[in-house]
Amino acid sequence: MSFAYQSQYMHRLLETARRFAATSATVLLTGESGTGKELMARYIHEHSRRSSRPCITVNCAAFHDSLIESELFGHENGAFTGAVREREGCIEAARSGTLFLDEIGELPTAVQAKLLRVLEEQEYRRVGSHVVRRVQARIIAATNRDLEQEVREGRFREDLFHRLDVLTLHIAPLREHPQDIPCLANHFVKRFAEESDRPVQGISAEAMAQLRQFHWPGNIRQLRNVVHRACILCDDEIIRSFDLPNDSKPDLKICIPPDLEQLPLREIERHVIISRLRRFDGNKTEAAAALGVTPRTLRNKIAEYEQLKRAS
Repeated sequence: MSFAYQSQYMHRLLETARRFAATSATVLLTGESGTGKELMARYIHEHSRRSSRPCITVNCAAFHDSLIESELFGHENGAFTGAVREREGCIEAARSGTLFLDEIGELPTAVQAKLLRVLEEQEYRRVGSHVVRRVQARIIAATNRDLEQEVREGRFREDLFHRLDVLTLHIAPLREHPQDIPCLANHFVKRFAEESDRPVQGISAEAMAQLRQFHWPGNIRQLRNVVHRACILCDDEIIRSFDLPNDSKPDLKICIPPDLEQLPLREIERHVIISRLRRFDGNKTEAAAALGVTPRTLRNKIAEYEQLKRAS
């Protein structure tokens, strides 16, 4: 994450991240989906003394409750049905590098208790093993949830929250620092032009003005995807307004079709989710980010709709 220009906000953010990188303390990154929490975790890792060692990412929302424990801690042969050989977990794979736990608010309560021991005692056991292993990795966690609210509602352990809340860095949504859109957009142009072997060199003033005026509900991730698409479709050296998708333009009016106005809220929600899934060609991760929910929440909604459909 290196830009030729940095706003005052971005400068302060990266300066704080570099200060965090100089320590081995646990870091908690907060912010909406798509704000760049994983990019920030990697920035901290790359500016730390552990930069030459592994940086392992675990999306805690991507695994079923019964699998996340094995993913983190590993398991022994025969520890459970299907465990036909021993397997090291991500904590072990990170060695003395960095373990990034994304969407940590999605961890089941039982696994939260085991993670608390990792943070307090620097030790863990593989599933099905009595052997105590030492933790060498530095842990960075991230969430788009209000963990304090989750604690109040009994979904997140208070002791784990306080153990994570040592060095906290909040990443603001892109709409709160639109002055950074040009440097971010040009950064993505350079990156994707090189990756796709395209001759694109920049963005026209008109197209950049449209990017700056859009509210970006999907934050930096959505901006990245829009620029990536434009780099692929652009037939010139400069991305112009017509290279941008319609839903990234500020003059797009959001309205509810008349046939939806009479529907209950649940049905309107279902239509919005289905529409967003179609926009992202069924990619649940990208659709969830654009909707501002976790992939697990989106999967639960889809399962709920399928169940209602079968029942009817």
